[in-house]
Amino acid sequence: MKRLLLYGIIFCALVIGYASAFSNEQQEQNVENVQSISLNDTQGASFINGRAFISGDTRGTRAMPSGNSQSSGSPGRMMQNPQRAVQQPSFQNDQEQLFADRSQFVQDVQSRDELNRFLQGNTVLLDADYHFQMYVTPDNETVLEYIEDNDLEDKYDIYEAALSWIWVSDSLLNDEDEAWLYPAEFLSETPYYSSNPVPGTIISDCEEQANTLASLLIASGEYNGSSVRVALGYVNFDGVTGGHAWVEVYEDGEWFPLDATMGPYYDEEEDEVVAGDEYNGDYYQFTTESYPVIQLWYYYNDEYFVDVMAQTGDAPDNWKETPSSYY
Repeated sequence: MKRLLLYGIIFCALVIGYASAFSNEQQEQNVENVQSISLNDTQGASFINGRAFISGDTRGTRAMPSGNSQSSGSPGRMMQNPQRAVQQPSFQNDQEQLFADRSQFVQDVQSRDELNRFLQGNTVLLDADYHFQMYVTPDNETVLEYIEDNDLEDKYDIYEAALSWIWVSDSLLNDEDEAWLYPAEFLSETPYYSSNPVPGTIISDCEEQANTLASLLIASGEYNGSSVRVALGYVNFDGVTGGHAWVEVYEDGEWFPLDATMGPYYDEEEDEVVAGDEYNGDYYQFTTESYPVIQLWYYYNDEYFVDVMAQTGDAPDNWKETPSSYY
């Protein structure tokens, strides 16, 4: 009986030891699997503001790194601003409402590759190194005359004027999926287009409005080549994602967005102009409120160009930073 009891104790010990060893081995395997998934999910990503902007034709965010990333040698990276990096859920709901009527705007810009092919085939390079730069023209006579004729004394007047421009799709105005106009044509000729549904008004989509706003801000002397730029990328307007163009300006050591398309727009289904939100005239709106960027493609003006995703281009050091209001 004693011998049988001893054998039973030894058997139980062996079973417990095996189970423990198997559990440890399984935990190690699980850790390896998680690490493998994390690495695979972040391949090809540029980390900006502590979030992953994925290369390729991706329309959603991916797994975020555990810490902030910074590189002194590549554009589009910065340390996260701890004071304004995280928005409360209720505030984000307010932002979704803010962009609820703008979902059609995310079709303004084609995919990154299609856009590149379009500009290369339709833009003649003169004094610029990149096709995008040709569309920011602060020295153009029409741009300078627009400032003088409309008594635009400062950046606030310029932004207010920009918010009076009416957004309309390229398909309606130009009968094309994509058609980039120079600021001079946008300001002086679109009011008289036969296809203009609101004759006599300046009208076009996001890239014209962004390129022209940047041109006016530089031409006015309020900013220079290092402190204003046009941004191209994917945004999320109330759950609808797509290409868009907007402006960023640099003040007090930080960039923040300006979006001229927050003004009125033409609703083709209702055949009427819809007014912009009454609160969208605040120049500093997106220093404290979020702007729904998913993925950055390019930054540029008439002097500088940066391919954010490829991490190439030449620009001042402050161009390595991005607005902390992106979410």
